[in-house]
Amino acid sequence: MKKFLLLAVVTFITSCSNDDSKPSPDKKALAQQKLEAALSNFPGLSLSVKTISENYTLVAGNAVINEKPMAISALHYMQSISKTFTAVAVLKLKEEGKINLDAKVNTYLPDICNKLPNGNIITVRQLLNMTSGLPDYLDSEEFLNDLVAGPLPMTSEQVLSYVYDQPAKFAPGVSFGYCNINYHLLAIIIDSVTPNGHRSYITDKIINEIGLSNTYYIAGLAGTTAPQGTTASYLEIDGTFTDVSELQLGTVLTFIGDDGIVASVQDIAGFYYKLLHDKTILSPISLEEMKSAVNYQGTPIYGLGLHFYKSNGRLQAIGHEGSGAGAGAYAFYFPSKNTSVVLCTNTGTLTDTIKEEQFLALWEQIIGVLFE
Repeated sequence: MKKFLLLAVVTFITSCSNDDSKPSPDKKALAQQKLEAALSNFPGLSLSVKTISENYTLVAGNAVINEKPMAISALHYMQSISKTFTAVAVLKLKEEGKINLDAKVNTYLPDICNKLPNGNIITVRQLLNMTSGLPDYLDSEEFLNDLVAGPLPMTSEQVLSYVYDQPAKFAPGVSFGYCNINYHLLAIIIDSVTPNGHRSYITDKIINEIGLSNTYYIAGLAGTTAPQGTTASYLEIDGTFTDVSELQLGTVLTFIGDDGIVASVQDIAGFYYKLLHDKTILSPISLEEMKSAVNYQGTPIYGLGLHFYKSNGRLQAIGHEGSGAGAGAYAFYFPSKNTSVVLCTNTGTLTDTIKEEQFLALWEQIIGVLFE
């Protein structure tokens, strides 16, 4: 109701003004309209926008269908957005002299690398920028069957077993191939050079140090529950949203390094803003390394844990997206607008091509409202 009153006020002021020029529409009200119009496709949605002068969050729908409306403070599964956190951790350890980005991975993981295609020739940097040529666990039909059959979470060794002794996709460094196992290996590398492991390092040196009070890294934990305030997770099956919260949690607990972050949209918008606008998380040299993107089909596409893309309006964006069994997320910083934007839903976009397309379409609509 408030948004309709706000639009009515804007309309009244416009009609009574002696100035013939049309004022800019209220972007927040228009963005809220887009969220609510999309609820036929999504159970719940959260949007956070951070600029130099303002920071706001909009929500629509339900965190738990028929039980709990989506709250501004709701926690969402961020899926592969977690890769940016892992990459930042690796770069911080590079700054500490504990990881060499151009060292062979077998420097840190000799036993594991003997079982991997390209294992003894790939570098840490090639894991970070997705040029290792490694196969992915998602390529394995056995993995997908075991994921559904359970039990979850899987151990790290079980996840790695799905890529052991499989053929490489290409020689290291000659092409780009998005691959989750790259970041699983990076998490294990962090484990090998830190006293308390990658989970503690990401929590202490990134989440706590930055002051992300509603962000949790949970991957690798056994027998845990989702942090209080986390939305339920759904998958649309035959036109009905089915609760897949148990499967969703189990997968996130399984995928160390390439997944694992559960957070509020405000925290993630703030994270990318501090990383890419304020530039206060990494040293200038490390940040430039992180933003050095490999090309795919002549277009810069991926840095070190950062995805580069241009919106339909041709605005350059830097950040990451995520998709899972019962969640979907976009989190990007737009340099020309000095703005971070995060959009999350609590329905699966990983295995549902139609839902993935609907979510991308909504994202582009939101970006159009905000910037174009």
